[in-house]
Amino acid sequence: MNLNILIAGVGGQGNLFASSILAEYFTNQGHQVLAVETIGAAQRGGSVVSHLRVSDSEMYSPLIPAGKVDILMGFEILEMLRNFQLLSVDGSYLLNDYKEPTVLCNLEMDTYPSDEMITAALQKSGKKGYIIKATECARQIGGSLLTNVVMVGALCQLSPLFHRQEVRQVLAGKSPPKVRDLNLKAFDAGGSLVSGMS
Repeated sequence: MNLNILIAGVGGQGNLFASSILAEYFTNQGHQVLAVETIGAAQRGGSVVSHLRVSDSEMYSPLIPAGKVDILMGFEILEMLRNFQLLSVDGSYLLNDYKEPTVLCNLEMDTYPSDEMITAALQKSGKKGYIIKATECARQIGGSLLTNVVMVGALCQLSPLFHRQEVRQVLAGKSPPKVRDLNLKAFDAGGSLVSGMS
């Protein structure tokens, strides 16, 4: 098995927690796993990109080369588009329909892409993908901080690479007791969001 997953979002969206859940799952499956994050002013809503590489043979770099990403998870629209060129020819994406304007946008020094521009870019790519309202779903459950778990739940429903119950067990084990039930509810909700899409 060779699999490269890239998670793109902004600080505070829980990239690292999502990546750690998937990494532990694949490790438990007996695969070699390398993971690393690139973080830019994450505490202030800057870019956070998590690289997760899974293989049955030895790997030498945790960073995914350009054009080798199999699954691109976008926790935020613009951050996913920034990393879109890293997708492989047969790669697919899972996008959270959520916008977090950059600092430059807020200062009116830059403009966030319009919905039409975003749609056109995705269509032009020809890539297979899914767009879900993960943040909206998370807020209905208990707050936007659950977005990452909703996204993981959706991914595990869409891809045959994951055994949902085993990922769910990893999530339960990694969740602090006070939020465990909410995390499990968010994971199940993510699966329900995409049920029937794949």
